[in-house]
Amino acid sequence: MIISANDLRQRLADGERLALIDVRDIAAWREASLPGACGLNVYDYFVPDSTQEDYAAMAGAFIQAWQQLNIADDVTPVFFEQEVGMRSPRGLWFLWFALGKSGFVLNGGISAWIAAGGELIPGSGTRAEVSAMNAPATQPAAPQLAAIRQEVLEADTLTAVLLDARRPTEYAGSFVHDCCARAGRIPGSKLLFWEDVIESGCFKSAEAIAHLAAEAGFNPSQRIIAWCHRGARAATVLVALRLAGYQDLAVYVGSWHEWAAHPELALHSGS
Repeated sequence: MIISANDLRQRLADGERLALIDVRDIAAWREASLPGACGLNVYDYFVPDSTQEDYAAMAGAFIQAWQQLNIADDVTPVFFEQEVGMRSPRGLWFLWFALGKSGFVLNGGISAWIAAGGELIPGSGTRAEVSAMNAPATQPAAPQLAAIRQEVLEADTLTAVLLDARRPTEYAGSFVHDCCARAGRIPGSKLLFWEDVIESGCFKSAEAIAHLAAEAGFNPSQRIIAWCHRGARAATVLVALRLAGYQDLAVYVGSWHEWAAHPELALHSGS
C-alpha cells in the first residue's frame, strides 16, 4: 500500500517489475522525475453527479487512461508526487476502485527518493489523463469504494459515518470555495483534517492514524464515507485509514461541490 524510497530503490535494483507513475502536473514531470516514470493525471476528473451511472463512467475514464500507459498485468504500480498529498493516494484509490488491482504510494514522494540517493531525469515517454472524452462506461471492480449521494443521505451516524476531510474553516462554514453554492458541511459529519494524517511529507504511522481516527470519533467497525471539496483529499484519508486497519471505506466523490449545489439538501455550520 505504501513503499519507502529505500525499499523502492532496492526492489528496482533486484529487478522487480514495478511501474513508476508520476501524478504531478505535466510540466513538473517533464522537468524532473524518477527514471522511467510515466505520467498520469488523476486529479482533474470529477463526477458531474454521484450516481452509479456516473461512477461507471468514471471507472471507464480511468481504465481508458490506464490502457494508454501499457502497463502489464504482472507489474505493480507505484504512484508518486513531490510528497504525499492529494494526488498519489487518489491514484491508488482509482486503481482499487476501477481495476481492483494492488499498488503502492511512494511514501515521502520525490523528496524521499532524493534523500535516499535516488536520481531524477526529465520525464519523457507515455503520459495519460483520466478524462471523460470518449470513455465507455465500465462497471468498477470495487464499487463499494465510492459512495453514491443516496448512501450519504441515508448514513445513520452509527454503522455508517461521514468523514469531512476538509480544513476546519470549511467544516465550520467560515470558508467556502468560489465554485461552491453554499458554505457548511453535510449533517452528521465528523472532522478529520486530511493534513493531520501526514507528517513531513509521509503518512504517519498506522498507530498514529488509528489514534487520530479514534479521537475524531471513528472506529473500524463502522463504514466510513470520506468527502472533501471534490473528492481528492478524501482519498488521502481513505488510504490512511486503510493503513490503520479500517476496511469498510468509501469516498463520496462529488463531495461538497455537489452537495452545496443542491438547495434541497440540508447543511450544518459552526463548530
